[in-house]
Amino acid sequence: MAPQEKETIAPLLEKGDGGTRVFLKGAGAPFIICNSEEQFVNPTVPAGKKHEDVLKELNLDLGQKCVNANSKTLIWLIRFFDKLLFEWFQPLLFKLWRMVPLSARRALTFGSWNIYFRLHKLLFGRRTGMHPSQSEEYHALTTIMWWSRLFPITPERMRFSLSQLHVCTPNVVKANRVETIDCPISADVKIPDCQKEHAIVRGLFLHQKETPTEYTIFWVYGGAYLAGDALGNSSAADWVARQTGMDVFCPEFRLAPHGDIEDVLWDTSLAYKWLLSRRKDPTKIFFLGISSGAAICIRLMQLIGDQRRGESTLPSYITDLGNQPKGAVLFGPYIDYTDPRKGSFLHYPRLDLIVNESVQNYGLPYLEEFIPNGRRRDYSPVYRSMKGLPPICVVVSEHEAVYDMTIEFVNRARAEGVHVTLGVWKYMCHVFSFLWGFIPEGRQSMEFVCNWLQQEAG
Repeated sequence: MAPQEKETIAPLLEKGDGGTRVFLKGAGAPFIICNSEEQFVNPTVPAGKKHEDVLKELNLDLGQKCVNANSKTLIWLIRFFDKLLFEWFQPLLFKLWRMVPLSARRALTFGSWNIYFRLHKLLFGRRTGMHPSQSEEYHALTTIMWWSRLFPITPERMRFSLSQLHVCTPNVVKANRVETIDCPISADVKIPDCQKEHAIVRGLFLHQKETPTEYTIFWVYGGAYLAGDALGNSSAADWVARQTGMDVFCPEFRLAPHGDIEDVLWDTSLAYKWLLSRRKDPTKIFFLGISSGAAICIRLMQLIGDQRRGESTLPSYITDLGNQPKGAVLFGPYIDYTDPRKGSFLHYPRLDLIVNESVQNYGLPYLEEFIPNGRRRDYSPVYRSMKGLPPICVVVSEHEAVYDMTIEFVNRARAEGVHVTLGVWKYMCHVFSFLWGFIPEGRQSMEFVCNWLQQEAG
């Protein structure tokens, strides 16, 4: 793998800097850091430029004329062979893979990647990604991941893929102690009748020392409410924990179709109450959310804000969450459920390696049952009050599906007095940070987040 150069970004995080700076040179694609209190206007995009115009300028379909993501023939062939050769064998294959020791899975993954990357660099170089400024690693990753848009991305496949994130993270969990949490909430917490069967907190607690660290991260994984788990996130969480010197608690929660949005908010709010019973002081806790997990973090903070102002909460039975946390980190927040076919969410799946067309086609129908009828705007964090939210750090790609809703959130929050530090990377996919085992841009963004956490912790 090519060496990963480090871009010095810590000085940009100084409070009061109030600037927007563009980094053009480094280990990979350009990125923007904005620490201003003003509305964010992307300095690298001409005013009025449309998403369709952006697509015309980029290298689509691996730069190959014989490859077309919209080819009905190609899609039919791939799905035919998928059903013939793989679909029936899938449960056994997933089971066999999970039986392999984690160290062997990781060695096989990165050993194969190192061989493949050298071959790709020799044969294709920077010709298959959407833009030549992307790292050579990102071009190589694109050549593999681009094809997933032609396969059916079912919830089962999403869950398997996200459960294996710890295989794709180069670090081994080195927490001093990993505590598996599976315990009922204390008797003094009021449980509504509709949640009587769900008064147990589950998750993983990664401890850095024998004694609690001063600060703790409340880590909420993503997966479009369809996938994700604590174990899959454990390696990335442990790496952030060691970089920042903070313990991490990663709760489990129900996923669609086994629960709806209110069930998810209940499970995570219960987990947060449990964490407060252990760590007491909310100003010593940071939220960290990924994609839909970022939306959950925002909603929990909004619920706290609603309660502090004496306003009604949604759902009404989530109460007594205390005070706001110290701050929050949000990776590619998926926060607008009103109209899935608009803006970057409509056009950029054509570019995105994670939220591609197939993911949308198979995942969006679950929202019909997941969010109560006629309540999509009410449950979309981007449209709710931001008053009283703590400092927030946001990482997003300019060319991913959730870019527009993320920038709208940033600007709405700033308009209501919230300090938001924003990192925008160009030409990356959704939550690219968690591909940091393969691409230098991911590593850069993770270091940016860790710098922010350390600064906010003082």
